[in-house]
Amino acid sequence: MACFMRMLLVGFASRLHGESYYKALFRGTVEALSGFKGLEVHPSIVTEPSAIDAGGYDLVLAYLLTGGTSKLAYRVLTSAARRPVVILAHSKHNSLASALSLRSRLAEAGVKVKLLYFRDRDDLLEKFTLLYKGVAAGYGLQHLRIVEVNDQPDVSAEGKLFADKFGAEIIHVGYEELWRVAEEAGAGELRELRDAVGRYIDLSGVEEEHLDKVLRVYYALRRLTSTHKANAVVIDCFPLILKYKVTPCLAVAMLNAEGVPTACENDYYSLIPLHASLALTGHPGWVANPSGVTSDGRLRFAHCTIAPSLGRNCFLMPHFESGRGYAVACEYKAGAVLFVRVDRDINGLTVYRGTVVRSGMLEPGYCRTQLVVDTGALKPEEFIENATGNHHVFIPWSEGLTEALKHMAWWLGWRVDFRN
Repeated sequence: MACFMRMLLVGFASRLHGESYYKALFRGTVEALSGFKGLEVHPSIVTEPSAIDAGGYDLVLAYLLTGGTSKLAYRVLTSAARRPVVILAHSKHNSLASALSLRSRLAEAGVKVKLLYFRDRDDLLEKFTLLYKGVAAGYGLQHLRIVEVNDQPDVSAEGKLFADKFGAEIIHVGYEELWRVAEEAGAGELRELRDAVGRYIDLSGVEEEHLDKVLRVYYALRRLTSTHKANAVVIDCFPLILKYKVTPCLAVAMLNAEGVPTACENDYYSLIPLHASLALTGHPGWVANPSGVTSDGRLRFAHCTIAPSLGRNCFLMPHFESGRGYAVACEYKAGAVLFVRVDRDINGLTVYRGTVVRSGMLEPGYCRTQLVVDTGALKPEEFIENATGNHHVFIPWSEGLTEALKHMAWWLGWRVDFRN
């Protein structure tokens, strides 16, 4: 279910700088940004106080084409509907000087504001792409439609807190409804799902009866997501394992691989970076537990639900705690990662950098996919001392990822703390 924010690009200029100059400059920028969904352009460059209608937009892009525009832009923007503002500034004609003045004025007036300075068209595209990804990730978080599966009569307290915080919509599904849908899967549907899993995971050696039961959970979550037009899933899995003698690990892994952020253990804190990973990198995140320090002094993480698109040499084996079928074991493909934890008050992100040293089903005493990470100057004991919870979400590293996370945090009004 796509949901795009609406952005209004408004150019501001002083006529002292020459109409032909700033019109050509504005036209070039409009062309450069034309590929971004949801972007609309104000029909005329603003050179004197006038009214603009920003009421239907989520974000205003105020492009200061020349100097001498900070007071003008301030008057226009504060008289319009109060929307977050990104100021665009280039390197000539005192654009940056006016942008710095405008940022200060808007911040003092209580407007959420960010300055994006660029040197040329290529620099603009690179920086604006990261801004767009980050802001779109935050916006998408506020427009999630989540299926929550639990054994309670209604949405959990954690779900209600999440909905209050972001305005997301949560659809409650009980275990009985989940299993009713699961039992509707016919032989053809199960064969289709087995083929989908087999494209990623070696299924040799699995017991067909047990695999079919696991695939029914996968089928049900897929169907429920589609029926409710949802774009995320949270499932309280341990009571499900006890009641139905089956784990949802493979279903969680496959949904994440298919681009539906899915969190196990009813963990809404992890759902946030799972969503962010897909939005910012195009790759799913992976929820993992800190599982101690290795003999060579590195952090170990482990969990049973890795999206197989993140791995290689993947196979299925019994779930760690319960011994039920099936958990996912993979070697992790990415070499560099960020791992992220959302604060308990849901007002900030703590972000760590890591290099994968080894991964896979390394030892029997842990969850089935294990990751040993070199955290550089950050000592494992320091991490353990300061960690604010168990689940951390691993995101494959890509250029500009940290900047995009900062933009997402700005949109949400969060702090972001990079620890190493």
